[in-house]
Amino acid sequence: MLSRKEQNSQAIALPEEWTKKVCTLLNEVYESNCKAEGKTIEVYGSTYPDEFLFISTLVDTNDERVASVSYFISADLDKKTNPEKMLNDLVDSIGAFFDIYFGTKDWDDYQAEWLETEFKGHRFFYKISRENIALHIMADNLLNQ
Repeated sequence: MLSRKEQNSQAIALPEEWTKKVCTLLNEVYESNCKAEGKTIEVYGSTYPDEFLFISTLVDTNDERVASVSYFISADLDKKTNPEKMLNDLVDSIGAFFDIYFGTKDWDDYQAEWLETEFKGHRFFYKISRENIALHIMADNLLNQ
């Protein structure tokens, strides 16, 4: 399970058009960094009745067995949430993460537990892991059949 909260319902995927747009943007911004490391950025997003979950993951383009770097964002949802503004601002936090990641030689600052933070007025939780999100989602789909 990828979500921060215990969920009783299935995740609803964010629109593919939006996740593709964010994926394209991140890969364009960090193209030279990704190319130098033989990696690409993938993005995944979903919502639950009370939680928004967005994951960006840096994966090896040649070998899926190489450990990924995955940045998870989880935010509480309520009726007052402006989802479009929140999504755009949290994408900026992904950029801030990758700026630090690519700007730090031998980066190794994984955070397996959810930590609370604030960015552009949005309170959210994040963690950084080595999970291969695509494989995790495939396993979840098999288990839920």
